Amino acid sequence: MQEYNICYSLDSAYMEQLNVSIVSILKNAEAEDNINFYILDGGLTNKDKNEIKLLKNIKTFNIKFIPVNKEDFAVCPLLKDKDSEHKNYHVSLPTYYRFKLPDFLKDLDKVLYFDCDVIVRSSLKKLYNTNLKDKAAAMVLDVESKKEAKRLNLKNYYNAGVMLINLDFWRKNKTEEKLFKFTEDNKETILWQDQDVINCVLADKIVNISKYWNYQYFLYDNIEKDMLSECGVLHLAGRFKPWLLPFENFVYDEYYYYLSFTVYSNKILEYKQKAAGKFLKGHIGGNNANILITAADEDIQNVYNSITNNYKYTDG
Repeated sequence: MQEYNICYSLDSAYMEQLNVSIVSILKNAEAEDNINFYILDGGLTNKDKNEIKLLKNIKTFNIKFIPVNKEDFAVCPLLKDKDSEHKNYHVSLPTYYRFKLPDFLKDLDKVLYFDCDVIVRSSLKKLYNTNLKDKAAAMVLDVESKKEAKRLNLKNYYNAGVMLINLDFWRKNKTEEKLFKFTEDNKETILWQDQDVINCVLADKIVNISKYWNYQYFLYDNIEKDMLSECGVLHLAGRFKPWLLPFENFVYDEYYYYLSFTVYSNKILEYKQKAAGKFLKGHIGGNNANILITAADEDIQNVYNSITNNYKYTDG
């Protein structure tokens, strides 16, 4: 039997996405897997919690909700407050909650942390059993690693949407304290919130793992067809998300498939209707922002199709 300790951090705004992500784990787990979910609770209601528990009809699991005091994170700057360019970005305060994981999960030696916009497509056994040695975490390079590393004067820059965290290392090396201190001392230079902080504080203590475990779809200029189809963890990173900018794409259909097993299944029709017709450009961002901003409402589906059809693909 393989045991997994998996953590998410959120408030009520991301319940749909959390449900989808959990369903994807359960549907792709092996029969003998024992899965323990730890939810860093940034303000979930009893209704929210019961929705998650309903997913046990797919596969049984254990779950623990850990209440978080938001005041503990008062020093943490938010991306949306940086400037007008970032005011509509989706990154929120709960992403910082993982700073306190060694304290929240006192009895665990490691935990697998996922952002809520992650879809799991395979068994997590190989990822979970990654040898962390004397390292703080195992992570995948960010799509814009070179650019962001240069900005922060680092060798590499990793995406924090998927992290296998060595909690024992964090405790022994007082990582929690270092993360908060760096945050407080560098409020003006932090852009991508906790991801910047984690990269700067952990720097040379990260195990670089394959993008198979965090394929950041729609952030790449060149999408590898094989990797897109076969990766074990698909990360719906960036602004092109099924619930923000619906359009016709097999990746989105995959999201809808897992969504169909949740209490939010009625959303599928709404998203598909938007994808098939007009959808006001209310949430713009990412590499294709300028194209979308200049599009007329009646042409929006053609714009989506153009973006998809003209994307550069490689054979992986």
